Parts: sequence; structure tokens; C-alpha cells
Amino acid sequence: MKKTLSGIDMIDEKLIEGLREYLKDNYIPINDLSAIEKINTEGLVSAFTPCISGYFSKSLRSISDDASDYIKENKELGGFSHFLDRKREEKGLTPAQLYKKANIDRRQYSRFMGPDGRHPSKNTVISFALALRLTRQEFDEFLQTAGYALSNSSSLDVCIMYCLEKNIYAIDEVNALLFAIGIQPLTRE
Repeated sequence: MKKTLSGIDMIDEKLIEGLREYLKDNYIPINDLSAIEKINTEGLVSAFTPCISGYFSKSLRSISDDASDYIKENKELGGFSHFLDRKREEKGLTPAQLYKKANIDRRQYSRFMGPDGRHPSKNTVISFALALRLTRQEFDEFLQTAGYALSNSSSLDVCIMYCLEKNIYAIDEVNALLFAIGIQPLTRE
């Protein structure tokens, strides 16, 4: 980053150009039909008809019990807040250091970590992951714990992938890069 005369941080033009090139190479618009196979909807419906009729032949009570059992067996204990706290401790950060590095308000942080365990937005999870300086694999696992994933069909997500590849973790620098190319910066909830 460079300093301007007014004291406002500016991003190096090479970094911005690198991000633009990365977006060209990695961003896949969701409406790009050339990248997605066309589905024969008639064949799809006929292929699932036996499954659908079998589904309705079971009693709703049985399905509900099966779903409850599955959730009990497969749900991550402690959820996102537990995982966040474990990662924070692994990185040797205090709660205050973490939420400040993530640009998250203390009260907001308390809502995620409290007994109600409020569910964070994807931007908040990304901010925490950047503040923790996670590797790409850890980053993906961290997002998955909160029910999110990075996608090549989201320009924001592709920019985050770029920042991870370039080891850019400072929230202010990531936000400046996003702003420089016209993408809404990571914000507080």
C-alpha cells in the first residue's frame, strides 16, 4: 500500500491489475450457459418420478424421525462459535484482538459467541477467517462450518481467493482492493 498526500491509503496499481487479471481468468458468471451443460428437464422429471412417489409412500412421521436421527449423528458439536474460538486460541489471539482485526464490533462478536449463537453473515465469516490468517484449506473448512463456501460465480469470492493466494489478510487492504475494482467491501452486519 502507498500513502497519498491526504493520508488515505492507496493500493499499488500492479496489485489492482493483478486482481483484474485473476478475475478474468477465474470468475465464471452464473448465467454463462457455455460453462453449464443444458439439462433436459423432461428426462430429469421422469428420472425422479419413482423417487418422488416412494417418498410420499413413507409416513411423514418416519421421515421426520429419520431426519432428526441424521442431524444428531452428523451435526458438528458446538457449531461455528466453537470452531471460531478453537481457531482463535490456536492462533494465540485474545477475543478482542480477533474482533478488532476482523473489523467486527465487540457486541456483534458477543452475539456470535453467546448462548444464542447468532449465525454470522458470509462477509463476517470471511472477515474472521482473514483475521485468523487461515490457509486456503483452513479457510474453506472455516466457511463450511458456518454453511458457506467460496464460489467462482461470485466476483467477491474470486477476489477473496486472489487475496488468499497473495497472502493479503488485512481487512483494510482487502476492502481497498475490493473498492478499487468496484466491488462492495466487506462490511459489518
